[in-house]
Amino acid sequence: MARIKKKAAAICCCALLAAFLLLGAALIAALYFAVLRPRPPRVVATRVDTQLGAFSVLPPALNFTLAIDVTVHNPSHAPFRYGEVATAVTYRGAAVGRSAVPAGKIRARSTRKVGARVQVDKARVIRSRHYVVDVVAGALPFEAKTAVVGKDAALWPFGVSADAEVSCSVILYPFKRESSSHCTYTVRVT
Repeated sequence: MARIKKKAAAICCCALLAAFLLLGAALIAALYFAVLRPRPPRVVATRVDTQLGAFSVLPPALNFTLAIDVTVHNPSHAPFRYGEVATAVTYRGAAVGRSAVPAGKIRARSTRKVGARVQVDKARVIRSRHYVVDVVAGALPFEAKTAVVGKDAALWPFGVSADAEVSCSVILYPFKRESSSHCTYTVRVT
């Protein structure tokens, strides 16, 4: 009889311990997902700068630099690690420039500015079959894309991977030595 009571007491104690452990795990998970849950970063192009060093029609000359500053805000409670930030510039669909910024880390709940300056390959632009028509029209259309790919450094199984892209349409008005730009932002969470 005493043996049965000891066995029942041990089973009851184990059941209570398992219930407390399960309740504690559920409480920790609820706290994590309610307060500390990983959130995707917000990416915005804060500045698009064009510098036209030299331009002439005859002989054809073009010295053009495009700089894009991208601001990445990490709203999570964990750091956000990102890989190499690549900026590619195209003219009428043909690649005319590329630059990269090294990988880095954004602390929790902070913002970082990542800037890239691209020297446009003038030979590729001038050789394009659209160049003469665009110069006569007075506007050279460029497309610049900056990609930020990273992962929230939260607990391993719950981290958020995010691919952010800023795409800017830049129109250069060489005779006026001015430019205009329009940017769109996309963030894909995986």
